[in-house]
Amino acid sequence: MLIKTLGQGRFGSCYLMSRDTKHYVLKIFNPNDVKRRKEKLARESKFLKKIDHPAIPKLNQLLDRDGFYGLVMEKMPGQSLEDLLEWDYIFNKKEITAIMEQLIAVMDYLSGLHITHRDIKTDNLLWTGDLLSLIDFGSASCDPKFRRRFNPDFWGIGDVFLRLASNCDEMSVGASGFSISQLNLDKEQQRVIKRLLCIEKPYQDFQVLKEDFGRVWINKGE
Repeated sequence: MLIKTLGQGRFGSCYLMSRDTKHYVLKIFNPNDVKRRKEKLARESKFLKKIDHPAIPKLNQLLDRDGFYGLVMEKMPGQSLEDLLEWDYIFNKKEITAIMEQLIAVMDYLSGLHITHRDIKTDNLLWTGDLLSLIDFGSASCDPKFRRRFNPDFWGIGDVFLRLASNCDEMSVGASGFSISQLNLDKEQQRVIKRLLCIEKPYQDFQVLKEDFGRVWINKGE
């Protein structure tokens, strides 16, 4: 049974549905896109079948008949970071650190499977106050064997951090402008964010990022 619409995107719509007293997310793709791009749309289900991580929704069922194409997925808990920002939720430094730590760990896991998400943004991250989830693998692809200077996943993590930091009284200095140098971060912490955003030598390995973040944030007890 469909309960409500959760959102609409370029290729389809997502709905909250119930089945056997449990809630799921039903993603239905536009019929025209199914006709023209079915092979591309099918990548999302292939990736979800391959992934087994508590922060990523499991694929419950693939619906494919008579031009109708959709996915029934696990409903992950929490609100999107984008909704929380729109509701003027003030993130504290401890929460932002936890969000970043969990997101980097998820991306390190995906990197091990040679999967790039390619759409890391506040809309696609759910937060319960303790746990983070990553959703929407519609833009995901296989990680190319060659190394590129620009990796959208690293950049997306940096962008998410800046959006949360700009709404954090402990990090934002309240100036009229906004830049990394204005944040209440030490030089090592600033350098990690600058590397994520390709301002300085960009990251190419999530394990290196994970180690750097742990060293300059977690191990400092912040």
